[in-house]
Amino acid sequence: MTRTYEDPPEYRESGNASLGWPSLTQLVRWLIWVNVGVFLALLVAKLAAPELEHALRSRVWLDPVAWREGFPLVPVWQVVTYGFVHSASDPFHILFNMLGLYFFGTMLERAIGSRRLLVLYGVALVFGGLVHLGAAFGFGWDVPVVGASGGVLAVIVAAAVLRPNERVIFIVFPLTLKILAMIMVGLDLFGLLTQTSGTKAVLVHLAGASWGFAALKFGWIWADPAARWQERQERKVVEQRQSDEERLDKLLQQIHEKGMTSLSERDREFLKRMSSRR
Repeated sequence: MTRTYEDPPEYRESGNASLGWPSLTQLVRWLIWVNVGVFLALLVAKLAAPELEHALRSRVWLDPVAWREGFPLVPVWQVVTYGFVHSASDPFHILFNMLGLYFFGTMLERAIGSRRLLVLYGVALVFGGLVHLGAAFGFGWDVPVVGASGGVLAVIVAAAVLRPNERVIFIVFPLTLKILAMIMVGLDLFGLLTQTSGTKAVLVHLAGASWGFAALKFGWIWADPAARWQERQERKVVEQRQSDEERLDKLLQQIHEKGMTSLSERDREFLKRMSSRR
């Protein structure tokens, strides 16, 4: 069966029994290319002119200082762009994020469709960024944050909610998706509670995981605002046509009983519009 954005979850294909090496899906391919492209651009800039690399990165990472000092003209784009920026000095950061996106993103895209995955991923980045900014303002943090980890963790948790008993191989250990997601979220919670390094970025991870869980658990991801709006517009058209037909019947009855001279100018214009439709 051909999948569409409007298909409810019961019509989705279940996929393979394990992750294996799946072929790239359309949106995941695009996300990986953008992330890798930005990383390579920053790496080249770092090797050629470190000052340029820092200037570029500071424009697109999520910087609480820029938001605090620039208010109300804040760099709103940063709540999205930070998720496509990875430090050129830490290749493992982008490597693990892209592997997670590759394995779990392809699984999820096949299950829920490209548009829903884009909404899930995009909202995770924005929500994680806003949580980081809120905590930074509340606690006086000045640490910027980068990376796709919040979006990737949202994808992993969402996949675990959708298929909790799907078996995967994590490094060399066979696990269910539910257990894997719990381990990853648990590690972030441990980092938050013990105040280890990277605690501030962990809030972005946990925010993304929370959104990924809620979006699938409560069925929010299956909502389609565009389809609902189109349905309302179509219903309005039908209701308007019914109203016009009723008014036309009344006017024709009035003409039969009292003649054309009894019609107002507005009624005559309405009759002209109706005659042009037929």
